Amino acid sequence: MTASRGFVLVNALIIVAALSVVSVWLLSRAETGRARAAAAQEAVQLELYLDAYENLALKLLDDDLPTVDDLSEAWAREDHELALDRGRIAGRIEDLNSRFNVNWLANPEAERARAAFDRLALTLGLQPKTTEIIVAAITGTEEPDRDDRRRYVEIPPRGPVVLVEQLAIPPSELAILRPYLAALPADSRLNVNTASEAVLSSLLLPDGNPSALTAVLARREQDPYESVSEFNEAVMARLGEDFEEQLAGLRLSVNSDWFVATAVAELGGYLATRRAIVRRNPLPAGAMVAYREDSW
Repeated sequence: MTASRGFVLVNALIIVAALSVVSVWLLSRAETGRARAAAAQEAVQLELYLDAYENLALKLLDDDLPTVDDLSEAWAREDHELALDRGRIAGRIEDLNSRFNVNWLANPEAERARAAFDRLALTLGLQPKTTEIIVAAITGTEEPDRDDRRRYVEIPPRGPVVLVEQLAIPPSELAILRPYLAALPADSRLNVNTASEAVLSSLLLPDGNPSALTAVLARREQDPYESVSEFNEAVMARLGEDFEEQLAGLRLSVNSDWFVATAVAELGGYLATRRAIVRRNPLPAGAMVAYREDSW
């Protein structure tokens, strides 16, 4: 009898233990499900924050009259940031027409563009091998890597390269180049009101010496150039009338139509970034996202 009761007690303890294990498992599943639901909800919220910044960027560009673009305008501010309950959203808009367009190198007869790129690479301290790789990729000697095109919403017709990141160069070299290089349609123009001294001097000064343009460019901060002819006159007044030949044929402008809007959103320990390439069209079409890339 005692043995029978002992057997029943053991069975009861086993059942209780089994039920405990099942309860813990169910609770664990429930917690995992809750955590996944919370993460999914915050991911959706982060995407909405990125969408909001992207729409802000489009509005800032639409509100700006594109007759003359310079770095004092609202879109060029670097403090577009909003604090949230458990995070933040921050971003900036950069002018891609202020950078050397790598697709200018696609034309084998564009000797001035190639010489300018060589000068820019030398000024930035790039390795000669890096310059060779880039030129080979653009001129068709070597096909750039395009496998990552699937990640983008839309790829407009451009040139040999859609993204600077397609160039198969070391990350350290890419980091040096990124602020000075863009991949735009081959007929794009360089904005003399926003271009850096390094980029402008690479195109204008065959003998280097970027400081020769310092005074010409210093004026832009208070009084942006209203036309390319006005800029050319300022250059010749500084460097001599003989410089007119050097200016002839350059693809210059005083406004921009290509921009990159970069946003970073943080929420509940999660982080998401977006880079949207924007083309500003004449109204009523206005600014539109050509393609975007999100990272989580």
